[in-house]
Amino acid sequence: MKPSFSSASAAGFSSMEDPGPALARARALTAGWGPGARALSTLPAAAVPASYRTLLDHGRGMTAVLSERWGEPVGVRVLRQRMEPDGTALLRDIVLTVGPDALPVELASIRIALGGFPADFADRLREGQEPFGRLLSRSGIHFSVEVLGLLTVPAAEVWAAEGRVPPGTTLYGRIGRLVRADGWTIAETVELLPRA
Repeated sequence: MKPSFSSASAAGFSSMEDPGPALARARALTAGWGPGARALSTLPAAAVPASYRTLLDHGRGMTAVLSERWGEPVGVRVLRQRMEPDGTALLRDIVLTVGPDALPVELASIRIALGGFPADFADRLREGQEPFGRLLSRSGIHFSVEVLGLLTVPAAEVWAAEGRVPPGTTLYGRIGRLVRADGWTIAETVELLPRA
């Protein structure tokens, strides 16, 4: 497998059978959301309500799954975006939305390895005008998602505000990595759902 992240980052991944390192990585990825990220915890699939589990426990990209769930294309609002100092990855915190009132359907943090993409793709990605999953699909880039753990967290102030839910609402989510068909890991992500 072609390496796409530093060894320190890649070492943060584990399987769902050993969620410790994955949980630590989820907390690190979501640090931009504030101290509420420390309250993230893993849980078995059986403990996730069925309506959320259906949306989370699979190997597909969330852009497509949420578009199907809500019956329309999802939009994206980029809250924070920065490049890693060495320029190899783009990190961002986003909200995926649906409908004319931009109802939040996902709160996410994503780290995208840029080295395996053409320059024009990276430029479009940095513009933040469309969800990453849709950009991949439109570019003919096939990928799957390796779910490394299912997550839960009470919605801290920022997550509550951005998700339009009361503070303390239980959010369900997942940590995973997006793997291109040739085995190259293109991104790692934490995705939390404010509603199902």
